[in-house]
Amino acid sequence: TATLPAAILVVLWWRNGTLSWRRDVRPLNPWFLTALVAGLVTAWVERKLVGAEGTGFDLMAAQRVLLAGRVVWFYLGKLVWPADLMFIYPHWNIATAAGWYGCLGGALAVTAALWLIRQRTRGPLAGWLFFTGSLFPGLGFFNVYPFLFSYVADHFQYLASLGIIVTVAAGVSVVLAGSPPRIRAGGWALCALLVVTLAILANRQSRMYRDGETLYRVTLARNPDCWMAHNNLASVLATFPGREAEAIAHYEQALRIKPEYAEIHYNLGIQLARLPGHESEALAQYREALRLKPEYVEAHVFLANELAKLGRPSEALAHYEQALQIKPNYAGAHYDLANLLATLPGRKAEAVAHYEEALRIDPGYVEAHVNLANELAKLPGHLPEAVAHYEEALRLKPDYAGVHYDLGNLFATLPGREAEAVAHYEQALRI
Repeated sequence: TATLPAAILVVLWWRNGTLSWRRDVRPLNPWFLTALVAGLVTAWVERKLVGAEGTGFDLMAAQRVLLAGRVVWFYLGKLVWPADLMFIYPHWNIATAAGWYGCLGGALAVTAALWLIRQRTRGPLAGWLFFTGSLFPGLGFFNVYPFLFSYVADHFQYLASLGIIVTVAAGVSVVLAGSPPRIRAGGWALCALLVVTLAILANRQSRMYRDGETLYRVTLARNPDCWMAHNNLASVLATFPGREAEAIAHYEQALRIKPEYAEIHYNLGIQLARLPGHESEALAQYREALRLKPEYVEAHVFLANELAKLGRPSEALAHYEQALQIKPNYAGAHYDLANLLATLPGRKAEAVAHYEEALRIDPGYVEAHVNLANELAKLPGHLPEAVAHYEEALRLKPDYAGVHYDLGNLFATLPGREAEAVAHYEQALRI
């Protein structure tokens, strides 16, 4: 959206040789306005919501210009010779950017040369402008989150590559059209062979996207120092029983490469907390995540959960409260806090209030309905509300055996409702 109007102008200039304000530019003014708004909104979202700001994105203006020069040639090189393609490329060291002046100078020289021959043929300049212009949002002048682990990504040039592909294809077509029949036939055969070769390469490349584990293992085989791939592979492995040690090893490798990344400490803390006897290590990882990123809401909550399990309720309460100060509408934090309060003497009413707040934020929170029903069932005069929450939980998740069991227990204590109790017990056993 941000580059479309400029791309259209390039195509109009290519076709007509000139640009007219009335015929070409003025009709595109609404599109330029849309592009400006869309671009600014996207840049704001990347910075403020996705997280593309901070020390990992602090580049000086001169560094960004040099980066743009290198990025253009990187993409052009991968387009012309698509070898060693990766899902995540190595992260370039901007401190060595002084050696990139040649890339920037080369890009400017190509632009100048194509400008000089524009009277003879506009196509090469139009294709080059389309290519570099469509790349502009990803050249480094604006922060995008992937820059944290790589300044380039294949998908950033998908649209831009049309500028080179169309120009080359058109040039080949023009040359072959004016060639003798034998040369023309050989040229078409070579073109067909090129398409078949690219199809085979594309098929081979696509296989690494079969699943997450394959993707990140292939990435690490080509880019062993990719901390993001180590972290993501660990997260995939953590979902499979019996592969916890392998997951932890990849988290630790990610931290050796990127020790200041709070999310890896948090992920490692979650994995360690699942293993008996590793509670203190999990706590240390959560605390390190919070040292690096004090506003990390999830780390506050999971640290609080672990402290609660270790019988340290006062510390846990403090972290739950910090999490809710940062993010008051975090249903999970209200739910976990309610679970702790429900175990503390004299704090049942607060527990009920937090369960209710969790459900106000997320009415489909099944576990909050169940635990709230459990607490209401203990309070005199609140049985109808408890039944209502159990039934709502079953409406949301009909095959929840534990809720059928709890509801059976509740009905078993009420005169005249024994048959309903039996029905719920039977349903629990069926499930």
